[in-house]
Amino acid sequence: MFYHARELKYVACDKVGPPPIETLDSGFAITYEWLGQYCGYWPQVWLSRSHSEITGFRMPGKRNRAPDTVLFGFDYIKGFGVDYDIWCSLLTPLANAKSLAEANDAVRREIEDMAADPEPADAAISKTWRQCRDIDIVLQRHLFVERDQVVVPSLNLKAAKHIICRTEKQRKARRKMGFIEDRIEIRNLNTWSW
Repeated sequence: MFYHARELKYVACDKVGPPPIETLDSGFAITYEWLGQYCGYWPQVWLSRSHSEITGFRMPGKRNRAPDTVLFGFDYIKGFGVDYDIWCSLLTPLANAKSLAEANDAVRREIEDMAADPEPADAAISKTWRQCRDIDIVLQRHLFVERDQVVVPSLNLKAAKHIICRTEKQRKARRKMGFIEDRIEIRNLNTWSW
C-alpha cells in the first residue's frame, strides 16, 4: 500500500499536485529542487510505501499528530523511489545549501563522509563509493530506490482505494466531494497497528 496524507483544505476528488513553490518552507525548498534534477519535477508529491507514520498523518507515540489531514491509500503508484533513511541523512546538508550547486557539493561531501567513517552506518554506500567514486552511481543504487517512499508530479486522489478519516464529519465531507462511499473509513488512532 502507498500512503499520502493531505491537509483537508487541499483535498479534491481529482488530480492534485504538490504545493506551490512559494508556499514551501524556505529551509527545504532547495532539497526538493535538488531532488527535481534527478526525478524531473519539483516540488514533488510524496507517498510512503507501507509506512503510514512517515506521511505525517500519524506518528508513533503522538496522538492526533495532524488532526486536519486525511490519509489516502493506493494499491500501487509508479513513482520515483527515494530511500527514507538516506534521504533523512541528506536533509540537513541539503537544507543548509544556498544554491543548487552548493546542494550538489553538500551531497557529495556527505557521501564521502559516510564512506570515510571507519564504522559506517550504511556499509553498502561506503563500499559502492570506494569502488566507483561516482556520486550518480551511489545515488542510483542507494538513494533512488523504491523502498520506503516515492515521489510523483501529481496524484489522482479519486483513485485511492482507502480514504482514512479521523471523524465522522471528515468522512461525510469526503463523501459529499464525490469519493466512493465504501472506500472511506474512520480509524481510531490509538488502535492502529499498521
